[in-house]
Amino acid sequence: MGGSRRFKNKSCVYCVNGISATGDHVFPREIFEVEDRDNIPKVPACERCNNEKSNLEHYLLSVLPFGGVHSNAEKNLSIDAARRLKKNNKLQTSLRQGMSHVHHPREGKEQERRLGVPIDGNKLHKFSEFVCKGLLWHHWKCLVPSEYTVKAFTPSPAGLEFVGSLFNMNTKCRINANLGNGTVRYKGSMSEADECLSVWALQFLGGITITDESQSFVFDHSLVAVLVGPKRVVGEKWARLCLTPPI
Repeated sequence: MGGSRRFKNKSCVYCVNGISATGDHVFPREIFEVEDRDNIPKVPACERCNNEKSNLEHYLLSVLPFGGVHSNAEKNLSIDAARRLKKNNKLQTSLRQGMSHVHHPREGKEQERRLGVPIDGNKLHKFSEFVCKGLLWHHWKCLVPSEYTVKAFTPSPAGLEFVGSLFNMNTKCRINANLGNGTVRYKGSMSEADECLSVWALQFLGGITITDESQSFVFDHSLVAVLVGPKRVVGEKWARLCLTPPI
């Protein structure tokens, strides 16, 4: 009880304006094996944000395991995701109807034919924006100011190069974490001069393989990049650096 009370009646880290009713795990506990659930970052969250994020988590926990390559990938898909989909006929039908074969290029070899599952990139990105707001508070007690924006995207090749350059910023505010044997990996760098101005890279379930709609770019061991900063600056950058909607 004491652990839960310390997160109540604070500013919600996700919307800032709401008052927290509970503590929220930044990453859903269910994505990890039971023995890996002790050190998940936890933050104050209001009821509205908690519910919105939980809906995103339910979707992603049902879909992402189809591409997982981490140490618990097989169990994650065959047991955990299967149990969730059994309770959601609509999503199960949508995934089955959207399945298609993707031609995966391999260096020096013929293309490999793989079965692809559609994923709602907007939901993945929205969840990642929640996550980075939570991590800013968890690691540095920063609340994203109203004049700032948080933009998550699956980076194109140019986006990967740009995001990589941002991690070279001169700062002591850095974090590089591995939770649950590679189930979740993330790293972030925040400016010391401009609080909350930061860049993040999130990798879920070992990094699933993602391709754009045209299948012209295949991103093995993918990550989600997140930029946090003034609306004008971030708005100009991210749109030119992201993949067309991933599948």
